[in-house]
Amino acid sequence: MILFLIIYDITNDKLRNRIASTLKDYGLERIQYSAFIGELKRYQLNSLVIDIKKLLREIPMEEGERVRNVQIYPIPEISRRGRIEISFKDGKLREYRGDSTRGKERVEIL
Repeated sequence: MILFLIIYDITNDKLRNRIASTLKDYGLERIQYSAFIGELKRYQLNSLVIDIKKLLREIPMEEGERVRNVQIYPIPEISRRGRIEISFKDGKLREYRGDSTRGKERVEIL
């Protein structure tokens, strides 16, 4: 399986929600409002691309709709290991490093 980052810029609310739902159906994890990450087998990636194309074509353009863009990036193992995530939640600044947050957390209280 290969790790993929999927990001999108879609102004149509209905389409954006359908894309997000589809990505969740493939077991991908939402990491930002318009960004998902997760592992896919090659056949799953191919199926996902077909599903996204179908959604982009089937849902009618709305007046004033300006963009429909979905990007899929493979994340190589070396990049996965070099990952850094910084978040602020519940009054705590957290920094995560590596491909997993388990056991690699450093918390700073502000």
